[in-house]
Amino acid sequence: MMGSNILAWSLQIVGVIAAAALAAAALRLRTPGARLLFWQIALLACLTLPLMRPWKRAVIAGDVSVSAVTFVKHSETPAPRVLPLEEALLWLLAAGVVVRSGWLAGGFRKLRLYRRNSRWMGFREGAALLLSEGITSPVTFGVLRPVVLLPAGFPEFEPRVQEAILCHELLHVRRRDWLFMMGEELVRTVFWFHPAIWWLLGEIGLAREQEVDRQVVERTRSREQYVDALLAIAGAGAPLDLAPAPLFLRKRHLKQRVVSILKEVRMSKTRLVSSLAAALVVVVAACWMVTAAFPLTAAPETVTDAPGVSVDLGGATLMHRSGVNYPSAARDRSVQGTVIVQVKLDASGSVADAQVLVGPEELRKPALQSILSWHFAKDAAGTVRQVSINFQGPVATPAPAAAEAAPSSAPARREGGRVLRSITVLGLSETARTELLRGLPVHEGGTIEPGAGAMLTRTVEKFDTHLVAVVTAMPGGGAALTIRPVDAATPPAMPSLDTTPQRLRIGGNVQATKLISQPRPVYPVEAKQAHVQGIVKLLATIAKDGTMQDLQVISGDPLLVPSAMEAVRQWVYQPTLLNGE
Repeated sequence: MMGSNILAWSLQIVGVIAAAALAAAALRLRTPGARLLFWQIALLACLTLPLMRPWKRAVIAGDVSVSAVTFVKHSETPAPRVLPLEEALLWLLAAGVVVRSGWLAGGFRKLRLYRRNSRWMGFREGAALLLSEGITSPVTFGVLRPVVLLPAGFPEFEPRVQEAILCHELLHVRRRDWLFMMGEELVRTVFWFHPAIWWLLGEIGLAREQEVDRQVVERTRSREQYVDALLAIAGAGAPLDLAPAPLFLRKRHLKQRVVSILKEVRMSKTRLVSSLAAALVVVVAACWMVTAAFPLTAAPETVTDAPGVSVDLGGATLMHRSGVNYPSAARDRSVQGTVIVQVKLDASGSVADAQVLVGPEELRKPALQSILSWHFAKDAAGTVRQVSINFQGPVATPAPAAAEAAPSSAPARREGGRVLRSITVLGLSETARTELLRGLPVHEGGTIEPGAGAMLTRTVEKFDTHLVAVVTAMPGGGAALTIRPVDAATPPAMPSLDTTPQRLRIGGNVQATKLISQPRPVYPVEAKQAHVQGIVKLLATIAKDGTMQDLQVISGDPLLVPSAMEAVRQWVYQPTLLNGE
């Protein structure tokens, strides 16, 4: 991950520097002072790119259960370790930083040696003037005790040349340029591999020297004499290019500096400010675009939801979310279902408002408590989205055989009606399903009073005349609502709830549902390798002899459905009696 972030940051830097170079050329930032300020701001922007946008972070749902433990016997002789490519590149980058740091330390050591072996020449404007046999070009370093090292042949120069050189070096001392130089060398050490950074630092160094040249000419009023000083130093031999300090002359900059001195460029204050502001706008825009094009990636966040809870974000990307709790009271009462929440995001991607559209009452609060602390990615900021949180309780185990022969208990009721345990919608897209569920007069976990079936039918037919609503009683108590197309297969016959309750004769001829053969589904190898898990819901029609007559898939992962259907087809129920029939 670190290697990919370094690559992304490097590409961001290339984009920002390229945009800055084009802006400087197009807007003709020719004055050295303006160019120096602009290049320094561009460098600062490159270094702070990782702080401009939140890093992309994946949110991984943790698994709190362990399905199996496999023991693998390792060989006695360990295999030779192969260094991954990303790790090898990181080691290479670190080695380059070490080498460059050594080069910098060598430069400091050499400066100390030159200072120790130099001859005292004088003291001027707070800086010690020293003559050294080891250099051919003046160099300035130090902050608290600044030093100007001059070549041994400096006293032989003409007085006007000496004055120009001293004015240049003392301006470096006054401007504290050595501090900026040290910061730039540290950047060069870290980004030793990045040619765009080296180019930018070269432009900063050239602009700094040209700005000092301009101030020297302004003070001495002697343009030609100052050019003579540059040429005199250039003809003295190869300058010391190891010292981490501003040299009087780097030969690769000689031509640009002479042209800048002889061809004075002036810009009005209004034009200068407007051009600089426009160039900075280009840099800011470039920073925003490159951080979006090459985002940095943070370590993934692992979120552990309560067992039985699954979250569907509808394709959105989360930067952070908290786990969803499954209240023990709701779990104990087998309250389950899907809570669909409409969330409104602010400009930063945080949840500004959340409204439950559908879902059991007992499960709405834990869903909202979690969602209100979520943070979405920038691409979803300022939008309205829908989030589905599914609460699926543990599957009830069949009752013992002795208890199966006992009379069935009364249906579960609440406030005079049945609890709606599940809603199944067939033949609709996810968007249409959500819209339909939002308009229903009752939701999962709610209570269906006698006579509510007619109201449900009217609501469904108003939404689409090709749909029909069927409310059926569940064997374990409660009710199930199935909404399907008119021409779809009819679900298994169960007693309708949209009738006036009738008295049933309960006696020894009533038997509870009894599974006499229940093969378990095999966990497919492909699903296990892909870490796919979940629940497969099937619509079953049972024949009179207790075998499966027809099976239809309601929901489930495609990798799990075949195994589930193969197992359920082998289930056999014992025929039961109701009122002697």
